[in-house]
Amino acid sequence: AITSPAVLILPDPTKPYTIRTDASRVGIGAVLLQQQTRDDEDVSTIPVYKPVAFASRSLKPAEKRYSTIELETLAIWWSV
Repeated sequence: AITSPAVLILPDPTKPYTIRTDASRVGIGAVLLQQQTRDDEDVSTIPVYKPVAFASRSLKPAEKRYSTIELETLAIWWSV
């Protein structure tokens, strides 16, 4: 559940990036994430990923005929 608004962080070039993508019948989207340390005293083994950037776009008419796997692949290709 979303409990707080997404706040973009400044990227740390010394840390690896993670891209998460999604596709639907109307558009594709992506979020660029970086793992961060927790601000509180809770030493958790669960990684915390913070957004660096968001991107999305509508599908072109020809892309609306793509299969699900083609749409998901398009989202990955477009985000990179």
